[in-house]
Amino acid sequence: MKRCIIVVSLLFLWLGVRGQAVPDRYPIVDECSATFVNHEGEVEELEVGGSYDAPLEVTFLANPTDTAGYDVLYEWNIIQIKNNKETLLAKRNEEATVFTFIEGGADVTYRIELYITYTYRENKTITGEGEGTLLTFSLRGSSVHLYNAFSPNGDGTNDVYRVKTQSLLSFRMKIFNRWGQEIVSGDQGSLPTVYEDNYTYYICWDGTYHGSKVEDGVYFILVEAEGSDGIKYVRRGDINVLTRSRKEEQE
Repeated sequence: MKRCIIVVSLLFLWLGVRGQAVPDRYPIVDECSATFVNHEGEVEELEVGGSYDAPLEVTFLANPTDTAGYDVLYEWNIIQIKNNKETLLAKRNEEATVFTFIEGGADVTYRIELYITYTYRENKTITGEGEGTLLTFSLRGSSVHLYNAFSPNGDGTNDVYRVKTQSLLSFRMKIFNRWGQEIVSGDQGSLPTVYEDNYTYYICWDGTYHGSKVEDGVYFILVEAEGSDGIKYVRRGDINVLTRSRKEEQE
């Protein structure tokens, strides 16, 4: 798991007055973090300039130290940059905050900023202010690819029918036989997935109907999906079920 340390620089402006207590330590924020749960279920840190699948839920932590005796004010700015136009999506004031990013594509990036003000509680003096851009990152654009054949013969190769996708917000599919009878259906909540090389593969069909293997031949698939970049997909395709080997066909 890669680790990305995000640094926010602090400029301390001690404004102490004679006779007032002087703090013996100052707060430090030097390991802010932004984490998400990846496709393997592991907590991973965002990389500066990284690109990720949508939707992406990120937890932001300020992680300050030496704050005893201080009141701390946080201000997170979550900014979207689309076609060079900046939009403030959210402003948060917690030490830790969670935000889900949805929109992706080539023209969209995100910038996260954190502003921190420290006030020494004993004399209400502002002792330090910190600000900085924690990171910028983006979400990948969407795609849907249908294959036209698979061979559910139990040989361990291409035994299930999969649809190759990237950065989708929704996915649903139906498979029919040549007479228009529905064989199987499912969506992003019910279908198992496999994640490989930045693509999500929906496992749509094992080649059975009511527990029995279907006959070789042509079947049909309908896919409806919505991408992170606003693209709405309606894809239809043929599926050739090929369970017999070439040797069996020759015999």
